[in-house]
Amino acid sequence: MNRIVPGILLLVVLLGLTGFTFAQQIGARITGEPSWELLAIRDARATPETAEKARRLLAQQPLDQAKLNLLFATEAKGELVPERRKRFRNALYSLGWRDTSTQQNLIVEAGLDNDARAAILHIDALLRRGKLTNQILPILQQIELVPEATALLAERLEKIPLWRERYLTTAIRDPDSAAARARLFNRMLDDGDKLSHTELKPSLDAMIREDLRKEAVDIAIRANPEKPDAGLIYDPDFSKFVASSARDRNSPLPFEWNTQSRPGISAQIVPQEQSGQLRVRWNGNGAPVIARTLVLMNVGQKARLEVTVDSADALSELHKFRFSLACSGQPSVPLQLMEQDANQNIARYSTDDSVSCDYPDLIMRGQPQNRSSVVVTSIDAIRLFAT
Repeated sequence: MNRIVPGILLLVVLLGLTGFTFAQQIGARITGEPSWELLAIRDARATPETAEKARRLLAQQPLDQAKLNLLFATEAKGELVPERRKRFRNALYSLGWRDTSTQQNLIVEAGLDNDARAAILHIDALLRRGKLTNQILPILQQIELVPEATALLAERLEKIPLWRERYLTTAIRDPDSAAARARLFNRMLDDGDKLSHTELKPSLDAMIREDLRKEAVDIAIRANPEKPDAGLIYDPDFSKFVASSARDRNSPLPFEWNTQSRPGISAQIVPQEQSGQLRVRWNGNGAPVIARTLVLMNVGQKARLEVTVDSADALSELHKFRFSLACSGQPSVPLQLMEQDANQNIARYSTDDSVSCDYPDLIMRGQPQNRSSVVVTSIDAIRLFAT
């Protein structure tokens, strides 16, 4: 647990530099300088007159946490014996969590005591009140990097604090943070917590970006009550896509379908009887990505693909598209058209080569055309199997 302390102490230094304005009213009444209330601002020392004023005010209102905290900070920046310091802390803790300066000082004390649990509790108290949120969340991410802090942070998040969604949707920008978030999510899932699509999305995207694809897939499947269908594609007939909310469809998870629409191309998944249908209309220019999804393949596997369309006309248009399996930083593995079954409106493809990574992306693109002409097709299902 010792490695947690530097993160906590960094946090309290930042709190000391940025947070004193929240104590301004009570501090100004006594000292004219609210930074005297904060232990993290060591250079701001109170005068003997200040300490005496604090004692008189506290005698009038002995249960006033802000006034008790001011007296504590005044004495703590001088000579304060350990036993009296402990009595101050216990008294401040017993008076609740509504005073911002008190919580900041108790975080400092927790850091000095090497008590990560207490520090996270007081951080939680500030965040629940919306205090110093912009300063605290990035530092809390630094504490999250320490494996020993995972259980403590998960415990607070599982209580559904008001700051939970904002914290879990704060951007992750480096590999260590992505790995730490995977560890945190797994702990929360182990504890029986439920992670929403909104909470999962930014972190899973970061894991994919940092090449933690296996971790992202494992977490997504554990968190998702809708289990994958048979085969290597989570949602081969688009039924799960059309059953999800509009908000979730607009921000798909890595293993869900992501379609592309822009000038010259429209790719939309729409309800169709008991499932969905991918409808594509393309002007034939370029080689645009139409749709993509992460697939449940492992390195070294080959695959065969079946694409089911709704009509003979749609089947005849499929040769104007190409399918491939893509691993980051590696050449794509093309799926070659092997046959078209006009009786069932199915086109079958297979790979000659195996994939070079776990969980590659299946990508559908437009095939470059000799001339511009509108291409229209409707796909009922895309199924992938290992061979």
